[in-house]
Amino acid sequence: MFKNKGMFRKLFSSHLIILLISFVVFAVLLNSLIHNEMTARYSRTFDHQKDRLIEHFLNAKEQGWNEETLQTSLEMSMNQENRQILLFNQEGTPVYNTGFLEGIGFSREDLKHVLAEGSVNKRIQGKGTQVVYMIAEPLIIPTADVEEYVMVMLFHEFDNESSQIVWISFLTAGFTILITALMIFFVSRKITAPLTNMRNVAMQYAKGDFSARIHVESKDEIGQLAHTFNYMAKELGSLDQLRKEFVANVSHDLRSPLTSIRGFLGAMMDGTIPKEKHQHYLTIMRHETDRLMKLVNDLLDQTSLEAGNWKLDCKRYNLTEQLRTMLAKMEPTASKHGIDMALNTEEDIYIYADEDRMAQVWGNLLQNALQNSDSGTAIQLEVNKHSNNVDVNVCDEGVGMTEEELSHVWERFYKTDKARSKKTGTGIGLSIVKQIVDLHGASISVKSKKGHGTTFKVTLPK
Repeated sequence: MFKNKGMFRKLFSSHLIILLISFVVFAVLLNSLIHNEMTARYSRTFDHQKDRLIEHFLNAKEQGWNEETLQTSLEMSMNQENRQILLFNQEGTPVYNTGFLEGIGFSREDLKHVLAEGSVNKRIQGKGTQVVYMIAEPLIIPTADVEEYVMVMLFHEFDNESSQIVWISFLTAGFTILITALMIFFVSRKITAPLTNMRNVAMQYAKGDFSARIHVESKDEIGQLAHTFNYMAKELGSLDQLRKEFVANVSHDLRSPLTSIRGFLGAMMDGTIPKEKHQHYLTIMRHETDRLMKLVNDLLDQTSLEAGNWKLDCKRYNLTEQLRTMLAKMEPTASKHGIDMALNTEEDIYIYADEDRMAQVWGNLLQNALQNSDSGTAIQLEVNKHSNNVDVNVCDEGVGMTEEELSHVWERFYKTDKARSKKTGTGIGLSIVKQIVDLHGASISVKSKKGHGTTFKVTLPK
C-alpha cells in the first residue's frame, strides 16, 4: 500500500505517531484524574460513614442497648456491598466486625503497622490479585467506654472500577485511533495525490512531453504549485516548439545559400556558365555568403548575450549620420522590392552609446521592416530629440501583427510568418535588439495592427 509513496508514508506515519502519543498522554491523564476522583469519592463516603457511626453510638447510648445488640447492629451497618468498616482500639485489636478481619488478605501485624502511621489512604493487596482501597483514621466517640478508636474502611469495588475504567479507556481509544487513522489515511492521500501527480507529470516533461497538465482542485500552496507546473509546461512546450522551428529555419537558411553556391560553382567549373557571366554569378555567391555570415553572427551574438560576455564600448557619436549610412546600405535591397525608405530628422543628433552594437539594432529593425513590407509601401525612420532622451521610430506599412504575435515579439526564435513565404532569418534578430537596448539602459516598444503596419520605438538617453 505504501510502495513508492514516500511523502504519503511520511505524512501518514508522522500523523499516526502524533495521534498515538496524544492518546497515551490522554489515557495517562484521564486515568490519573479518574483515580483522583475515585479516591475523593471514597473520602467523602468515609466521612459520611464516620458521622453515621458516631450517630449510631449516640443512639445506642440513648436507647440503652447492650453490647450484644450494639455489636449486631454495627455489623449490619458496617458490612455493605463491596465495602466494609472495621473498628480497632488503640492497641490495634479489632473491636467490632472482627469476623471479617480473617477474610481479608492481610495479617493483623500488617494492619498494626499501617495503623501506627495515623491517617492512611492507600491501596493494599486483598485476596488473590484483588486490589482493595483502604482509608484509616482515628475515631473519637465520647459516649463509648474507649474514647478513641481507629476506623478502617475497605473499598473492594476499587479494583473492579479501575478495571472497567481501563477497559473503557482502551476500547474507546482503540475505536477512536482506528477511525482517526482511517481519516488521516484518506486526508494524507488527498494531500499527497497532487504531489504524486506532479511527480508523474514532471517525468513526462523530462521525456519531452509537455502536453500533460495537472488538474487543480484547491487554491492553497499545492494548488498554486500545480498552476505553476501547468504554466511551466505551457512555456516549455512553446519553447520546445520554437526550438523545433528554429532548427528547421536554420537548416533552411543554411541549406538554401549553400545549395546556390554549390550549384553555381559546379556550373562554373563544368563550363556550363560562360566566362563572361562569371562576375555576375560570383556577386550572387557573395550575397549568399553574406547571408550565411549574418546567420552565424546572429547565433554567436545570441550565445554571447545569454552568457553575459558582452561589454559595451560607449562613446559619443553622430546618430543621424549612422542612420543615413544604414539606409544607404539597405537602399539597393529596398529598391529591388519596390519599397521606399526615408529618414526624417531636422539636425544631426549625438548620443552616448556603443556605435557597433547600435548599428546591429538599426540593421535588424530595418531588415525586419523590409521582410514585412510589400512592394509600393514605405519605411520611415523618425528621430525626435527631447530634453533628456532621443526617440528613434522605425515605421513600416507592412502586414502588421496581432495582439497574440505582439506578446511574443521579443522571444527567441519566434517568427510571425510560419509559412516563410518570402522572409528569411532565424527569428532571433528582435531578441538581440531587445537585449542590446537593455544593456544600454534604454527602452524599446512596439505598436502594430494587423494590415496597418508596425512601429518600433527606441528611446535612448542623450
